[in-house]
Amino acid sequence: MLFKPDLDEIIPRMEAFWKGEILDRACVAVSAPSGRPRREVPAPATPEECRKNQEYILEAAEAGFDATYFGGEAIPTFRPNLGPDLFAALVGGELEFTETSSWAKPNLDWGDPPSFELDTGCAEWRWHLDTYAKAAERARGRYFLGAPDCHSGGDCLLAMRGGTDLCYDIYDRPEALHDAMRKLERAVVDFHEGLWPAIEASGQRGHCCAWLDAWSPGRSSTIQLDLLAIVSPAQFREFFYRELETQCGALDQTIFHLDGPDALKHLPALYELSEAKRSFAAIQWVYGAGNGPMLKWLPLLKEMQSHGVGLWVGCDPGEVETIVKELSSKGLYIRTHAKSREEADELVKLVAKMTHE
Repeated sequence: MLFKPDLDEIIPRMEAFWKGEILDRACVAVSAPSGRPRREVPAPATPEECRKNQEYILEAAEAGFDATYFGGEAIPTFRPNLGPDLFAALVGGELEFTETSSWAKPNLDWGDPPSFELDTGCAEWRWHLDTYAKAAERARGRYFLGAPDCHSGGDCLLAMRGGTDLCYDIYDRPEALHDAMRKLERAVVDFHEGLWPAIEASGQRGHCCAWLDAWSPGRSSTIQLDLLAIVSPAQFREFFYRELETQCGALDQTIFHLDGPDALKHLPALYELSEAKRSFAAIQWVYGAGNGPMLKWLPLLKEMQSHGVGLWVGCDPGEVETIVKELSSKGLYIRTHAKSREEADELVKLVAKMTHE
């Protein structure tokens, strides 16, 4: 692979990660400047076009790949990105673009709800298929294609309804929520079944776990439920747990994105999910603004490992040695960065030296 010439070397190591095992060292992905100047790609005039202009997003991604050294298990991956609320737009919502992202308008009316079926005729879906078709030819033998962000299920309702109203709905409209979630379960299966053939058209060897950029042998993605921060464990189990089971069943490998201290009360249910669904391989813990650094959370990471859950750990370079020393290397994936190719290679060597059961 052009931007990852040592791809064959990392595949056995990543296969071991997904099985919760070690091949020869813990997995560590280190990105650094390649030493080549980044090619300037003129940006379109509007935020929406910066996300939708296919020539621009592909040229910009490729310019970034050329300027990046992908050390260790780091891999070059392109994925279309219309924003975190894409899934809401595919089931009846409406996106609004800002300077930095896009969001669904919270205009869900339970008096006249959408079907919550995946609309394969909508502009956003057709744009994704067309973008993947264009990207597949350019990516072949050069870089990976990954799945887009998929805030489905409860996060989709959160986007379409708004946090306050959705919390009231849990008490005032439980049947409407149950009905919507059953329909969204079908929609997320259709989402994956519809997009993977387009992704695989590049002929790439294996896959990439969405925006976490971790190589996987099968169809993989990040699963998440940011709504966890504002619901109780009982409400999670009653309304939203089953949709996560459905997502796990639709994929070969998954990593759960756990966002912030307010979501930690749901760990028992997530441990159960990881035991019940073999595709649930690891947790990515994100501590949230003001709650760092990652070393502060070593006791939590150790607890997760004690339940047989793998870890995807994003950290600063200076934290890598302590993390590898304190945690088991089984099922451990570390994501970090370096100032140069040489520093990146030294970090990989350090991880190899510190790796242990």
